[in-house]
Amino acid sequence: MFAMLRGAWPRVTSDGVDIGILEAACAAGHGSVAELEAAVERLVAEVVAAQVASGMGLVTDGSVRWADPVAAVLRAFSAGDTGPDGMLVRAWRAAAALTEAPVAAVIPGPCTLAAREGGTGQEPAVAEDRADAFADALAGELAALGEAGCAVIVVDEPAAVDVGADATVRGSFVRAHRRLLADAEDQHTMLAVTGGSALDTGPEALFGLAYNSYLFDLVEGPDNWHLVRAAPGERGIVCAAMTAARDRVLGDQAPQLVWAAQYAASSNGRGLDRVGLANASSLAGFEPAVAVSVLLGLGRAARLAELPLAEAVRQGLDPRAIRVMPGAPPPAPPAEPEL
Repeated sequence: MFAMLRGAWPRVTSDGVDIGILEAACAAGHGSVAELEAAVERLVAEVVAAQVASGMGLVTDGSVRWADPVAAVLRAFSAGDTGPDGMLVRAWRAAAALTEAPVAAVIPGPCTLAAREGGTGQEPAVAEDRADAFADALAGELAALGEAGCAVIVVDEPAAVDVGADATVRGSFVRAHRRLLADAEDQHTMLAVTGGSALDTGPEALFGLAYNSYLFDLVEGPDNWHLVRAAPGERGIVCAAMTAARDRVLGDQAPQLVWAAQYAASSNGRGLDRVGLANASSLAGFEPAVAVSVLLGLGRAARLAELPLAEAVRQGLDPRAIRVMPGAPPPAPPAEPEL
């Protein structure tokens, strides 16, 4: 049982330095590139430290190096900033050097890259070709990350929720991800499905891929619970279920998070050792103090979920996690989909 940060962290340092403002100043020709680079490295160190202090079992750099990570990867591919000394490997090495905890690299998925590059008017055949090309390029990055010592890769693929039931589109999605994972058997790969439901994509398509684990957004995509239940027991599941507003965490969510973890663990005999918790939405643009509170809430929920329920209640878990109470019950298991 573990917790992790999903998505981006606020791009503001603890002393109030806004990375976006520094970037704009540099772009306008009157900022200090050295000051910007130093601020970015300081922020990465703060993000890593916050995750470690909150008890996150898997750490990332919070995607704070770039205002738009997808655009940054597209630029890196265009410039040839890839491979053993490329942008993604450099970013992972810098974060991994800051902690003894496991550090994951987060990369955009091939279909997300293809959709961003082509825009909404892109011809389907062109999108398929570009997704394949990006899958091959990303496979090279996975190999380079593996050589650098990175054992965990999170493939952030929000385009998974747009695949739908069309057999051609689904086939393109599956082919691209198979190409991406063709030589990644020595790494733990996690597919992050966020921003909506991928139920129409189908469990056969998703779980026919060689991902070791899956992160599902269970707030924007509550139907993803059907996929959690359908996932083979040997696959890991990260329940992205914690919510927050930009200026505050929305109350004590440990009951719901513990319920989610226990339900995912019970599906197909998965067990808690293959279950994680995460925030549902990106924290980019949030107040940094709120982002820290989200991590603390996730870490607390993960610790409580590992305990026998009676002991967890003694340690402060709201008993609604184990019995239905009028007014604010934990979420009910989703109904079986019609076949």
